[in-house]
Amino acid sequence: MSQFVSLVVPAYNAGKRIEPTLLSIAAQDYKNMEIIVVDDGSSDDTCDVAESVLTRSGREFSVVKHETNMGVSVARNTGLDSASGDYVIFFDADDLADHNFVSVLVNTVTKNDSDMAFCGYRNRFEKTGEERIVPVSLDSSRSYSTEDLTAMYIFKKIKPAIWSTIFKLSFLREMGLKFTVSCRYGEDTEFLTKAFSRCGSINFSAECHYIYVHHENMTSKTTLQAPDKHLRRYTDNAEATYRAALYLAEHAGSPKVRGIAMNFMLAEGFIKTLNVASMRRDEAQFRRMLDEPETRRALLASRWYFFQKPGLFMKAALLLFAPGVYFRMRSKP
Repeated sequence: MSQFVSLVVPAYNAGKRIEPTLLSIAAQDYKNMEIIVVDDGSSDDTCDVAESVLTRSGREFSVVKHETNMGVSVARNTGLDSASGDYVIFFDADDLADHNFVSVLVNTVTKNDSDMAFCGYRNRFEKTGEERIVPVSLDSSRSYSTEDLTAMYIFKKIKPAIWSTIFKLSFLREMGLKFTVSCRYGEDTEFLTKAFSRCGSINFSAECHYIYVHHENMTSKTTLQAPDKHLRRYTDNAEATYRAALYLAEHAGSPKVRGIAMNFMLAEGFIKTLNVASMRRDEAQFRRMLDEPETRRALLASRWYFFQKPGLFMKAALLLFAPGVYFRMRSKP
């Protein structure tokens, strides 16, 4: 019998967009799956639309409703707790997929009994109809260690997304991997970084069957238009980077990955956090943090990764040797 897949769809005020998404999921050629919609305290008709579409689809489904909006991390965790499949996929409530998206991921992850697998995706710009592919920049004739793939993900040599990835559910539960509850932005990168570092094996497909839809009301656009939301987004991303670095330093089985965590990711997390203090014009906090030995050690250690990410070390050097200049540059409106 084919593997059972749980497909988790977190949704918040998605009533105007979720129908085509769920129809796209219901049209998958992979049959042995359940669809779990988590309505995260929506004030619109998200729940009713989801119930109506999925009832007509004939698919196995459940709709879980939060009484209040608690954020995408909590919504995904709720779906993860509710999942009963052998594998789980997270799917955004305003995106689409080709009819063979799930089957391609299942075939990819089961080929070598991997803990996770990912594929490429397509950016679709709703206003123009234009599509741009984001392929997997790996040689399909080669095999890659989890150490290599983790390093490539950290250095952004490969760009899998949370929604273009399938996970073995038993692996996530054994490792205790969940999304950080307080984090609303950057939670997906943190989760993927942790997952990469703990996998026994990872597989990939070069195919691009997930469709990431860009539209005017998407969160990434609306947060950029509101200064307070933009700052919250940046702060969450900074904290997510720092947490992921500490997690890898403690849990990664590879000495190479632990070194990257301690000497590159920590520096990246500190720089982002110092940027937050600058953006808030909090020079006292900026100076306090920069005076911490751990901060200075991490900034200096980033020199070991100059050839991978020279821009990061240049920022670190400016912070170490001209902090006042850096603060003034970053604190400008």
